[in-house]
Amino acid sequence: MNKILTLTVNPALDIYTTVEKVEPEVKMRSESPKKDPGGGGINISRVLQRMGTETKALYASGGFTGNFFSQLLDEEHIDHEPFKVKNDMRQNFGVFENSTGELYRFGFPGAEMEESEANTLLEKLEKNLGDSEFLVASGSLPPGVGTDFYAKVAKIAQERNVKFILDTSGKALAEGLKQGAYLVKPNLDELQDLTGQKAETHEQRKQMLKKILEDYPVEVVVHSLGPDGAFLAKKNEIKHFPAPKVKINSSIGAGDSMVAGIVYSLANNKSLEEAVLFGLACGSATLISPGTELLKKEDAERLYDELLSNYKNV
Repeated sequence: MNKILTLTVNPALDIYTTVEKVEPEVKMRSESPKKDPGGGGINISRVLQRMGTETKALYASGGFTGNFFSQLLDEEHIDHEPFKVKNDMRQNFGVFENSTGELYRFGFPGAEMEESEANTLLEKLEKNLGDSEFLVASGSLPPGVGTDFYAKVAKIAQERNVKFILDTSGKALAEGLKQGAYLVKPNLDELQDLTGQKAETHEQRKQMLKKILEDYPVEVVVHSLGPDGAFLAKKNEIKHFPAPKVKINSSIGAGDSMVAGIVYSLANNKSLEEAVLFGLACGSATLISPGTELLKKEDAERLYDELLSNYKNV
């Protein structure tokens, strides 16, 4: 049984390379590119696989890029099921500048998905849920898919009594939350979009988290604060958890890794507090990894032990 099913509607083949210096009008000699399967839910399943828990990835896939993408998942021994669509899968591009340590990221829009394809994907989702305990929908929606798509996903999860975790942005997030979710993980921009307010202090962010819990049928909100850690907000309670201090090599996949750490812990019967701490550890373990490389299990466990020890001593 796959306790955790992930859904990625707009996956991408991530291509990463390094150059000495980024310059205009110059043919820059780069290193051999590294290619990884990417997209919110895909990254979450990849992290869960590394942590040794059962997961299955359901995702839209088209064209030559989609076929290559599936081969990469096979190489990582990920249990996955592509949903074939007419148009080719998108690609994302990242360049690390050696001379400055800066990372340049280019995200291309996904190819348009037809309405009939989106509806069939929902049907495939129902068939794949099985006895899953958690459904994690993460990432953007491609052109052609209505902003209410995640609301439909939430409804399916509710009808099957599956805990729904949503990590997206914009109108897709707002529409999805109208239907409801067990847990969401908004960043600052997403928090401000949902509430229509601006936040300059942690106290203002807390008030916005309370508003989300009041306005939407959501049980838990985990708000990422970057190097300041995260807030865990649930009914009548908001807690702050500091992040571990690490040297950042690349931010690619860190947010997805944090979600993976949270759902991994919850699926293994840990408390919400322990889940947030492990989520922070996983996100930080990916931050110290180069390029598009995700975390190493031993790094995540080491950082979690440090965070848990500090938390118990507070």
